[in-house]
Amino acid sequence: MSELQSIQTQGGGYGPPPGGYGPPPGGAPPGGYPPQGGGYGPPPGGYGGPPQHGQPPGGYGGPPPGWQPPGGGPPVGGPGQDLKKQATTWLIVSAVTFFFCGGNCLSLAGAILCFLAMQASDQGNLQDAESKLKLGKTLTIVGIVLTIVAAIGFTIYYFVVMAAVATGAAGG
Repeated sequence: MSELQSIQTQGGGYGPPPGGYGPPPGGAPPGGYPPQGGGYGPPPGGYGGPPQHGQPPGGYGGPPPGWQPPGGGPPVGGPGQDLKKQATTWLIVSAVTFFFCGGNCLSLAGAILCFLAMQASDQGNLQDAESKLKLGKTLTIVGIVLTIVAAIGFTIYYFVVMAAVATGAAGG
């Protein structure tokens, strides 16, 4: 019971733990620690001046002669760019043919092949791009021709049926 009274005499609660840890032996000097030396300091010879004329910043110089960046893509403006331009043109033609010619599946396949030709051209695989572009063009043209033939056949069929209906109605 005496413990309860001592707890209450401390203002309630449990109070600090008995014993405890004191300050570290030796402790910190009054006012904190003084600034320490050390570190690496500035580089020998200073930081250098601005880059010289014709050199990139950093002083590394340019790439060695004959060096090309990784990726293997064709040089800008080379045959790959012309092939990509043709593939883009035929992709647009295929897409327009697909939408305006009643959803012709051959035009859709041609559009997909033209898109694949564009990707192959970007990767520098010109032979694969040429073959895909050729097949894409062929499928698009065949799709256009079949749509025209179907439209002509439907028109002829329509006029024949209308003529038969007109003569059947007049004769009956």
